[in-house]
Amino acid sequence: MMKRLLLSLTFALFALPALAEVRTFDWLELIPEDELKLLQDQAVVDHDGEPVAPDYSESTPVLALNGAEGRLPGYIVPVTITEDNKISEFFVVPYFGACIHVPPPPPNQIVFAAPKEPIEMTEIWAAYWVYGKLEVKPTRNSVAQSHYVIEVEKVEPWE
Repeated sequence: MMKRLLLSLTFALFALPALAEVRTFDWLELIPEDELKLLQDQAVVDHDGEPVAPDYSESTPVLALNGAEGRLPGYIVPVTITEDNKISEFFVVPYFGACIHVPPPPPNQIVFAAPKEPIEMTEIWAAYWVYGKLEVKPTRNSVAQSHYVIEVEKVEPWE
């Protein structure tokens, strides 16, 4: 009887990490507090004047997020597609159409991902959850630049 109880407790202890809640990253977490305050304090956009591209050269990452694990909601912008139409590199962005329209979001609002195995994506306009470990690692290519990379564990549709 005691042996059964100990065995059951052992299995329960190993199951606890699997039951732990996954951290969900909020896109605003990826912006340092001082930069977020500046964005919130900006004047209203003048829609009658000439469009001015925002200057993101001073954009910085949140260093405390380096190594944090969780999931990030967002839209996938393919960067590299394999011969069999799978995505081997992509950006995760907070809203549909980001990086396609100019200018792209600031680098602290773009996350680069290169999963170990290319992923299939049937709905480019749909939102996804990207699970993995976030790293502060600048990345730049012809599409955009990013302050973050996520080591992809899995990608699943957002529901």
